[in-house]
Amino acid sequence: MLKFPPIKPIPLPKRLILQNGENYVMFSTENGKLLGRMIAGERFYGKIKNEDFEFYPKKENYISLYIVGLLAKVKGIGVGSEFIKFAKHLANNKRCQNRVTVFAMNNQEGSILKASSPFFRKCGFSSAEKEGLEDVDRVIKGLKPKHGDWYCSLPMYLPLK
Repeated sequence: MLKFPPIKPIPLPKRLILQNGENYVMFSTENGKLLGRMIAGERFYGKIKNEDFEFYPKKENYISLYIVGLLAKVKGIGVGSEFIKFAKHLANNKRCQNRVTVFAMNNQEGSILKASSPFFRKCGFSSAEKEGLEDVDRVIKGLKPKHGDWYCSLPMYLPLK
């Protein structure tokens, strides 16, 4: 008779991210509820495409993981931060070289006070548009924007280390 050591069950992580093309959805393994969605994919930026936003300050050709959209269905439990961490992981390859970009905006609210740019700034993102970045930093500190609360759309990037 063969004897085997008992199998130790491996606990599931509290959250799982499933991918379908450029669409990523996060579920809770505890109750199966949808926690959030992210749309992200690799994009080329540079001299060939004049209509693209220049995220990084240096005008050069590069490929970046571009976050098209990020929606946390449940706020305040780290869903957005976990998606940013996952985006950094996806961008850690030869093509993207850890570049992550996003056009942070919130068209529904129309105000920097309700925009997504303060969230991305808290996650370490920066922007070549200094006035917009200054306003985002002021909003994070609880101050009024200097350049008006209309500045809710901002091309942002994660600085390279």
